[in-house]
Amino acid sequence: MGRRLGRILAAVLMCSVLLLPCGSLVSLEAKAEGAEEEPVYMFNVIGDMQLGMSNAYSEENYKRALENIKSLSPESQFILSVGDQTDHSLESEYKALDGYKEQILPDIPMYIAIGNHDRGYSEGYGENTGDPAVWKNRFIESAKKNSGMDTIDNVYYSFQKNGSYFIFLGSEADNRDGLNDVFISEEQFNWFKGQMEEAGKTGKPIFVVIHEPLYNTVSGSLPGQNWQGNPQDDGYYPDNKYGSLKEVLDQYPSAYLFTGHTHWEFKSDSPVVISDGSTANYINCSSVGYLWTDNNSGYIESGKYIGSEDLYVYVYKDKVVVKGRDLVNDKWVMEKTLPMIGVSAEAPESNDGSDASSPASEGNGETKPNNTLTIMLVCVAVAVVAAAAIIFAVLKFKKK
Repeated sequence: MGRRLGRILAAVLMCSVLLLPCGSLVSLEAKAEGAEEEPVYMFNVIGDMQLGMSNAYSEENYKRALENIKSLSPESQFILSVGDQTDHSLESEYKALDGYKEQILPDIPMYIAIGNHDRGYSEGYGENTGDPAVWKNRFIESAKKNSGMDTIDNVYYSFQKNGSYFIFLGSEADNRDGLNDVFISEEQFNWFKGQMEEAGKTGKPIFVVIHEPLYNTVSGSLPGQNWQGNPQDDGYYPDNKYGSLKEVLDQYPSAYLFTGHTHWEFKSDSPVVISDGSTANYINCSSVGYLWTDNNSGYIESGKYIGSEDLYVYVYKDKVVVKGRDLVNDKWVMEKTLPMIGVSAEAPESNDGSDASSPASEGNGETKPNNTLTIMLVCVAVAVVAAAAIIFAVLKFKKK
């Protein structure tokens, strides 16, 4: 009898040993799936290259930014540029902008915003770029070429990707009054409100781009920082009383505004304003061309402004992660997680042709297998076999 009882206990022990790894496997698989969470999609943000600037390394920095995108984020779906692509709106500067992009990243669209240097900032440089008909046309042609969107016909426009709206705003004034000459017309403002309303119906995050930051949001626009940005909200234009950009944006806590212009580096005091549910998210995009500091001065070496940074944006189903990169020293210098409130960026069920497909399915349209479910089914099968073995042993013991 002792031998028979020993055999039963041995069977129970063996079954326990067989079942023990199952729990561990399920736990490990769950942890692995969590650790391997991938963004639904990602894109890059650059800006303020100011190609043609003689006292900075603008072309070298622009080429380096494109090369980094190519090597570090081959999954990137597109590039956003927050303005000041050129230094003086010159034809040669636009040729450099378009040419290097075509040479290094021909297959990724780039969508550009207009900056103050792209609006006739060229007195003494010829080419009559002070004429709005000249600088506006050059901007539009470059925007069309780099994005592949033939429908762009103004300094403001929008497109949709992955179910989200990407809305570009732009000043319609030239630079006769200097850096503060930023003007959003009533027509553009009303168009923007309509775009935001439509975007708000999608249940997706909303991305907005404008060159000049809104007052008292990100680094370079804070009180006392000699802010020269978008006056839409501070009464710079007495006749411009039809609305506030910030008031519109703050109605959408899962809106993300990308701005440039200030060149303020990522390690400054306020590179990002994270929504608490009562505001939008505001992101300073630093500068590819050269950097500015909280001391309200730039880095200068051998008579030239130096430093170069850009932004990598990872859109998850329930958050947006922005990572700032120091291009000169080849290292990450900032990472911020921004919430999605009341929306989700989960991959769309279908691709309508205008949307880029989600990388979450590895780009082949196949559904990833549920490994946790498979392991659990195997464990159930093992448990059934183990239970049968124990029952058989008990019955055999009783018979004897």
